[in-house]
Amino acid sequence: MMDSGAIGLVLIILICVSVLIGLPILLVFLFYRWLAKKGYKTVGLIIFVGFVFFIAYNIFTAFFPNDSFFYNEFQKVTSKKIPLSANIIAKTASYPDFHGDYASCSLIKLSKADYLQLLNSCINDKALSTNDQLIGSEELDTVMKNRKVEDIKTAFGQKVNVGDHYTYLGFFKDQETILVYFINP
Repeated sequence: MMDSGAIGLVLIILICVSVLIGLPILLVFLFYRWLAKKGYKTVGLIIFVGFVFFIAYNIFTAFFPNDSFFYNEFQKVTSKKIPLSANIIAKTASYPDFHGDYASCSLIKLSKADYLQLLNSCINDKALSTNDQLIGSEELDTVMKNRKVEDIKTAFGQKVNVGDHYTYLGFFKDQETILVYFINP
């Protein structure tokens, strides 16, 4: 049985969801009805359906981020643009909590030339240092399920982690795959 504190929290969450999602949809629906009465039913329907799809897409990408999110995470970790040959082969991220804390992890396959260029760039980057400490998480376990940590040849992290972020960029021995790992605690 749920205690009164848990019931109160559930009610607060339901109210917030109703206000943040339900109210805008209601307003757009009322706008659709107004347009329909003015003889613009098709235009109103297109606006209403488009808005509902927009809301649904944003909710979906909040729980299942697209590749551009992980490319931005790469840029946070390395302060470099993602190479053109980059192809994400595994990815996952936790949903941010109330404080914005989350973890993201991805395996990215690069061409051998881009891999070597990125590795040399990281070796010469004064803002990065070698990182032998790999902090475990559910996200890391999910991405690394078919790989071994021992297969990582070398790894880097930011020397100064702004806001106590944890960054990890691992280069696998296959000279094609990198591990990009970011934790915002």
